[in-house]
Amino acid sequence: MSSATPSRRTVMMATLGLAAASLSGCYRVSPLVGSGEDRRASATSPPVTAERRSAVSTEATLAQLARAAGLAGIAAVHTGHATVLAQVDPLAGRSADTTPVIPVTPSSPASPSTVSPLLQLTTAERVAGRDYLEIAGRSDDPSWTLIWASLTVFANSVRFTGPAPELGDAYPVTVPSEPLTAARQVLLSRLNALSTGLEWGVGRLSSTDPLHATGVDRLRRVEYQKASLRASLRAASASPTPLQPGYPMPATPSDAASTRTLWSGLERGALAGWGRVTAAADGADRRAAMLAMSQSMVFLSYYGVPQPGWPGWV
Repeated sequence: MSSATPSRRTVMMATLGLAAASLSGCYRVSPLVGSGEDRRASATSPPVTAERRSAVSTEATLAQLARAAGLAGIAAVHTGHATVLAQVDPLAGRSADTTPVIPVTPSSPASPSTVSPLLQLTTAERVAGRDYLEIAGRSDDPSWTLIWASLTVFANSVRFTGPAPELGDAYPVTVPSEPLTAARQVLLSRLNALSTGLEWGVGRLSSTDPLHATGVDRLRRVEYQKASLRASLRAASASPTPLQPGYPMPATPSDAASTRTLWSGLERGALAGWGRVTAAADGADRRAAMLAMSQSMVFLSYYGVPQPGWPGWV
């Protein structure tokens, strides 16, 4: 793992500190994400559907193409996706029995082609992202919605340069149903923390540092997202989560390296917040949340840290 990537212990410690800083009477939620927050292994094994079979084959094919393109990290993530989808219960978490109940085989064997492996992979990722998006849009179960959304976002956002993506210790498990307003409150709290961290980092970086411009751009986008969220919450007769003063941060942004560590930890919290909204939303709101997930993925790559293999899961 890249040395710039925050450890789970760092993120969890920040979670505790941020939760303690909440003001009395406000919507209490940690702006960062602890391990297994509000999530658990599923109680029953889901059926083997045609969608699952197709996705296993797609992920196996993407892994094959990535290996041919010399992208071992991306191949490992797609293999991990196929393994989870093919097992008895894809929502059983990290300790699941990974014995496949669906054959993990590519849709067609590799064959000579005049098209470069990288171009083949790029095209196949986008096709997969389009197909997953359609499935995610019609899903009516929050856990499976987040699985399909996660696959959509990864396929549409994966970068072929820079640090390789990582599966890490995040695996799909059952997520509870919750009101969209509650999910948006959680997200707003995490975006509040992200904007605070961005401001801290931008203020300590030289204006000539390329990371400075990245932070300014991301801060502008986050402020727009926050304004939109606050409007949605007020329209639902809810009081938006306030920006808390003096957020404790998981790192002191004194240079570019510590700024990357800070921003990537906060960005992953926001990404998981958008995943939570995705699971709670439907229709246009769900698609907008998935688009925001993709934006977080892109900025993680801009920070120079590995993208998560299961975006939105913690």
